[in-house]
Amino acid sequence: MTLYSIYAKPDKGPDALSVLPERFIWSAFLFAPVWALLAGTWAYLALWIVIVTALVWSAPLIGDGAAAALYGVFALWTGFAASQIAARALERRDWIAGGAFAAPDRATAERLWLEKTYGARP
Repeated sequence: MTLYSIYAKPDKGPDALSVLPERFIWSAFLFAPVWALLAGTWAYLALWIVIVTALVWSAPLIGDGAAAALYGVFALWTGFAASQIAARALERRDWIAGGAFAAPDRATAERLWLEKTYGARP
């Protein structure tokens, strides 16, 4: 089971939900800038550009292997921190944290939150 954090925009109704898994995000690890664009995490995208630019400029000084290793560490951190990065981006756009649910998948976590918030469907 995975822990899922639920974010909602109550003024937009029950359909305005974002369900974020609290686990390692492979797409953020492998394709960080694409993930950042799709997730709307502009501050992280700016950070990624600064880090990559600094590594490219420092590669002649520290060596290509060291620059690649440092990028690997940064990418690994991104994979682990992706859900928190996305959560902060949602909160900056006035989404409200609705709690966390342990569920086998995203749809079940969403259903549990809807049942808790709006009651079970008859």
